Amino acid sequence: MTKIILCLALCAFTLAHALTEGKKDAFENLLDGYGEEEVARANKQCLLRTHECTNNRHGCCRGEYMKDECTCFYAEKKDPKAKDVEVCSCQQPWLSKQLKPL
Repeated sequence: MTKIILCLALCAFTLAHALTEGKKDAFENLLDGYGEEEVARANKQCLLRTHECTNNRHGCCRGEYMKDECTCFYAEKKDPKAKDVEVCSCQQPWLSKQLKPL
């Protein structure tokens, strides 16, 4: 009976150790991708928050927690005969939803 308990304990310990190693590998893979975002920001390959994105709507940088979205609106016209001008900028998604009229 003690041999069975010892064998089960050994299996449980080995399984627990294998699972923690898998978590460490997954965490290291997560950290590997983190540096690439910082390099993209440093090289200005993506558009920073509040920058104009009218011609590159999918080029906004990733924020700390989520990717910024290119939010567009029409600029206010002073002349009623003037053509509508669409202006876009990179914003946080939750903020752009708050700014939209009901």
